[in-house]
Amino acid sequence: MRIVSLVFVIVIMIATGLAAQPVYKLTGQVVGNEEKQLPLATVALLGKDNKQVIVASADSSGYFYFSYSIPGTYSLLISHTGYKTYSSEVFSLSSKDFGKIKLLVAGKELEQIVVRAKPNLIELNGNNIVYNVSKSIDAQGISALEALKKAPGISVNNDNNIMLNGRGGALITIDGKQTYLSGKEIADLLKTMPAAEIKSIEIINSPTAKYDAAGTAGIINIKTLKSQVKGFNATVTTGLAYGVSTKQNLDVAFNYRRNKYNIYGAYNHYLGNYNYIYGSNRLQNNKGYNSATDDTDKRKKMGGRIGLDYNLDKKNTIGILLNSNFVFGGGITDTRTNISAPDSGLVQKLTAVNDYYFQQTSRYNANVNYRYEDASGKMFNFDADYGYFKKDNSNLQSNIYTDKGDQILDQNLYRSLNGIRINLKAFKFDYTTPLAKGTFEAGAKYSGIRSDNNAGFYHVLAGKDSLDDRRSNTFRFNEQISSGYINYKKEIGKWVIQGGVRVENTSANGTLRFTTNGKDSVQAIDRNYSNLFPSFSVSVRPRQNHSFSLSYSRRIDRPAYQDLNPFVYLLDELSFWQGNPFLQPQLSHRASLQYVFKSATIISLNYAHTSQYSSRITDTLNVTKIVMIPRNLGVQQSFSLTATQNVTPAKWWDITFNGTLFHIYNKVSFDSYRHLQLKQLAARINLQQRFKLPYGFTAELSGYVNTKRLTGANEVYRGTSQVDVGLQRSFLKNKAIVRLAVNDIYKGTKAWSIQRFDGFSMESYSYWETRQIRINFTYKFSDNSNVKGPRSRSSALENENGRIKQ
Repeated sequence: MRIVSLVFVIVIMIATGLAAQPVYKLTGQVVGNEEKQLPLATVALLGKDNKQVIVASADSSGYFYFSYSIPGTYSLLISHTGYKTYSSEVFSLSSKDFGKIKLLVAGKELEQIVVRAKPNLIELNGNNIVYNVSKSIDAQGISALEALKKAPGISVNNDNNIMLNGRGGALITIDGKQTYLSGKEIADLLKTMPAAEIKSIEIINSPTAKYDAAGTAGIINIKTLKSQVKGFNATVTTGLAYGVSTKQNLDVAFNYRRNKYNIYGAYNHYLGNYNYIYGSNRLQNNKGYNSATDDTDKRKKMGGRIGLDYNLDKKNTIGILLNSNFVFGGGITDTRTNISAPDSGLVQKLTAVNDYYFQQTSRYNANVNYRYEDASGKMFNFDADYGYFKKDNSNLQSNIYTDKGDQILDQNLYRSLNGIRINLKAFKFDYTTPLAKGTFEAGAKYSGIRSDNNAGFYHVLAGKDSLDDRRSNTFRFNEQISSGYINYKKEIGKWVIQGGVRVENTSANGTLRFTTNGKDSVQAIDRNYSNLFPSFSVSVRPRQNHSFSLSYSRRIDRPAYQDLNPFVYLLDELSFWQGNPFLQPQLSHRASLQYVFKSATIISLNYAHTSQYSSRITDTLNVTKIVMIPRNLGVQQSFSLTATQNVTPAKWWDITFNGTLFHIYNKVSFDSYRHLQLKQLAARINLQQRFKLPYGFTAELSGYVNTKRLTGANEVYRGTSQVDVGLQRSFLKNKAIVRLAVNDIYKGTKAWSIQRFDGFSMESYSYWETRQIRINFTYKFSDNSNVKGPRSRSSALENENGRIKQ
């Protein structure tokens, strides 16, 4: 914290020096008929020859704020969808409050004079960094998971672990709603979601008390596109991709608004096989185990949503939103392991084939919402949610041992039948009101979760299945979380101060039933704990185009529900995955210092200290086997420095640079005998370039580089990189778009890692089918009237869904 304190002192000194030049404030509020607030109206300050000096958006209540320091004569130009453009009289620059500026409703012929600020690929919204996915060419025709890799500070490794500033534990939300999934399951969900439906990815490094406290690395919020067209409109995107095999994607989205109703929905799917190769070479108790796996995922991925908003009157709105995701189909893994001894070389071989002949995952969520908002800034929001998650897997696994002459020494055949059922319910309300020239927020939330897991492991003998009691169990887990928060934000001159606190109580119990030596056993797990999560931020704009902010928050990561189940999943007889019913939540303190210049330059310094740090580790079992199991290991500290720069060298050329330098320090213990202290300085560089070409073509060239880095508790990865190129052209008066893209041109995402401790070392490699050539076609159906699209609202099931693994 000394470094953060020193930097903050320097920032204040700089801010004081910059403040010497007079700064004038321009404020006001944009309203419509009957003084209805018009959120996100575009407000432009025009100088000589009507040249745009500043372009910004009003806030959610229609208020806007400028500070400018260059004397002269100016005018305001204000526009909002569905309203006529307002132009003020010319005025000399001085501090001025315009009061309420009323816009007139546009007629049937849409007003053509609209001020539009060209969005950068990466920009700032408050203190949050925003990556505008919809503005990227090669982000189209791919999944949301692949789009995340292009966002600043975010990386996704070949195990589909999502990292923010080099750390795991980020909370993933969609339109402010938590997915209640984690690990492999959130990855599967994001694979079913097309990037064509994403407007932007918002990175919240220091969330306020209003947000759930989950997410020790921060929050990644995926915002979907919202239509702004009256009547019926729709967008259809379809495409093909080829890597190792052919794949097909389809995305259909529609919106219909008439009078007080607004109905919207979407359907998407990804069809085709996905291929993976991975393996390891480990040394354990003076024996070598060299394994290679060929993995084919044959599952189909589908998703859909449908929603309805109804305006009771100008202040009250109710809505319902239903969404679902499905992953189903087969899969097969073929693992070959050579077992060797130091003196005699190759001793024997193990061939293990997993036939996942039945796999089906279903996720359903329903949300009912009521919202009240008036012209004074008062707002009340209520959400009721229900979620249901179902997963069934059936797997037949053969293990055949042969000598080096391929003569069979031994063989075993196993069948695994696993079922998971998770029910989630939640209620929350949020209240906002003006108070003492600031904004006061308060709210509460309750969530209840029940998870039922049934795992059966069978020996297949002469066509007959025999239950193995030692490897079979049932596990039920119940959890209730009650929380409340208060938050206050106030502007004092050039300063904005915000502070709040959230309190959460967690009550949980788990029951594990299993059989040992023919005797039924029951193991109970009971937990009850409460935590306070304070948050604070202060920001200052000492002069036009410069702003500084400092923030702090405390966060928590609760274990994924399936990680608490000790059931064993076999890759082969020598390596498997297992849960841990004694896993505890990890807690983190986070601090962030940020500087912004003209919204084009963003520099952030972040620090996090995590106690009860948990991670999935690879550990030895007996003398020949390894197990991948999550454990609480100790303490993790991390520093990160992130810089983002938008540059336009020419009218036809835009460049966006993002770089993250981060340092990870892990002080962990596998047990009372094995202690590790690991440090690693790493970097990630991302460069995206957009080009306007002749004949209506646009192109994009993007790439990233990851240096050597520490991931998890003790696994060190070598550097990886990726280069993508995309080309697009619009037809039929911009209603049709054709995109061609090639991803991972030279297969730079091939990963290699190493981990070791006394008596054990393992080198691993992996490559997912990321090199693909893709072609996509988009067609837009729309009439020509403007109106608001579907509302974006937050669900009460935000945090709990994020802890389900599919």
